[in-house]
Amino acid sequence: MRIATLAHVVVTGMLLAACGGLAPQPPPPPNSPAVVTTVPVGSAPTLLAVAPNGQHVYAASNNTLTVIDTASNAVAATLPVNPNSTGIAVTPDGSKVYVTSLFSINMTVLDTATNTLAQPIQLFLQRLRGGFSWMALSPDGGTAYITNQANNALAVISLPSGQGTTLMPDVRPNDVAITPDGRTLYIAGCKPICTPGFVELYDIAGQRFGREIEVGSFPYRIALAPNGARAYTADLSGATVSVIDLAANAVTTKVSVHVQPTGLAVSPDSRTIFVSSQTGGTLTVIDATTNQVRSSVPIALARDVVVTPNGQRVYVSSERDVVVLDATKL
Repeated sequence: MRIATLAHVVVTGMLLAACGGLAPQPPPPPNSPAVVTTVPVGSAPTLLAVAPNGQHVYAASNNTLTVIDTASNAVAATLPVNPNSTGIAVTPDGSKVYVTSLFSINMTVLDTATNTLAQPIQLFLQRLRGGFSWMALSPDGGTAYITNQANNALAVISLPSGQGTTLMPDVRPNDVAITPDGRTLYIAGCKPICTPGFVELYDIAGQRFGREIEVGSFPYRIALAPNGARAYTADLSGATVSVIDLAANAVTTKVSVHVQPTGLAVSPDSRTIFVSSQTGGTLTVIDATTNQVRSSVPIALARDVVVTPNGQRVYVSSERDVVVLDATKL
């Protein structure tokens, strides 16, 4: 087994074990004036996605998918899903939520109009069982690009059929992001040794891979700034956020964050980066203009983070809750 693959397995095991409720008592709620409330969800690790209209946040936990009404921060629905969720995304029109799972080729589908589960989508190619993870959806919602690090592949899935093809990038992909015009993929991942990590570009129309950008160690998540100026990677082993100038296709700086950054989000105005660090138990807030840490909030086992489209609320998944924060106080 190659070093980076082994590291991925070890880290995944750590995340599942650390979040599995081994402690006899849950950690205390975060103590910060920015905290609005906490919303109970299923057992961790919990992955988050937010509806394009901001009305709901979706929390994919181990065996459950929780729908949170952002107006009341109350649970609107709780539904069963496959264990060990590995990726979640909302379609651009907000009509569906897709959830991938570690050992399944069936992708869960939530109909958001009724908050009920639709027929799952069976992903193509039985040989790729296991490893389907984070995804990016095309602007029209008709294609999903799903990382499959275990098989060194990026699946290109036609929706809703589930049929598709496989791209074989030079990096083993952990996460993927797509530009708003749907023309370019940014694939974050590792080579045989994951120090450094890389972001590889893929021209969708031309169907060809392009430049590779060297980033921090083990880039676990990637996010694009809405203004199109920068991309960011959360570097799991390096405990850094790499700042990429997209015009130059180069890293301009790395910002130190707390240990094991597993969640990453950029505010709608592109001025703020939010980083959740699981082992570090912290939400780090970075000023995108200065690339300096502006504030931090202790949140035990902070796993994932999303920000609402109006930029007013930040949601962070912890051991058994989703913590809701007022972005104006961070």
